[in-house]
Amino acid sequence: MKYTWLIDAGHGGFVDGEYVTAPKKMYEHSPEEIFYEGVFNRQIKDALLKELWRNDIAAIDTCATELDLPLSVRVKIINSIYEKYKNAVLISLHSNAGGGRGFEVWTAHGQTRSDPFAELLYNKFDSNFQGVPMRKDTSDGDHDKEADFYMLKYTHCPAVLPECLFYDNYGDYKMLIDPDFRIRYVNTLLEFIQTAENENI
Repeated sequence: MKYTWLIDAGHGGFVDGEYVTAPKKMYEHSPEEIFYEGVFNRQIKDALLKELWRNDIAAIDTCATELDLPLSVRVKIINSIYEKYKNAVLISLHSNAGGGRGFEVWTAHGQTRSDPFAELLYNKFDSNFQGVPMRKDTSDGDHDKEADFYMLKYTHCPAVLPECLFYDNYGDYKMLIDPDFRIRYVNTLLEFIQTAENENI
């Protein structure tokens, strides 16, 4: 295998019946329509890992807990794995909020080893989800958006952070809770990884 894929699920899940990241990273469209980002991220992580292992692709769950681990702890775990697996690539799974729509792919600032992975992932989203907005920044010649997100700035391995739609947008929310959409999303992440495995990135 060419890479060892490190799969992170952003934020926390449920512990003892309570959402540990509340009141952040959730949105109530109605009393019966509440989206918990940390739960979604974990569901996608678990489904993706299952597909990776089923396809004999090396992958590690870097956040096998419902707790909202501090970013410093997450990064320490990832960097310790990277010390052993120098072919590691991080995918930190997220869903967005803030009034927009569509997909984004983030990397750290500047031209880094993460950029080719981010460009490939962006293109997979653009191809497989036609009609869904693709939010981008092409000022430096590629499509990824760049920020000093802790998970991207301080991890030593290549790292990409996909934001899957905006859960506070009702149209995006309806897609996020659709089982068919989730299968397509996981399959797109799998296709991205399989392509990266077979190409010289």
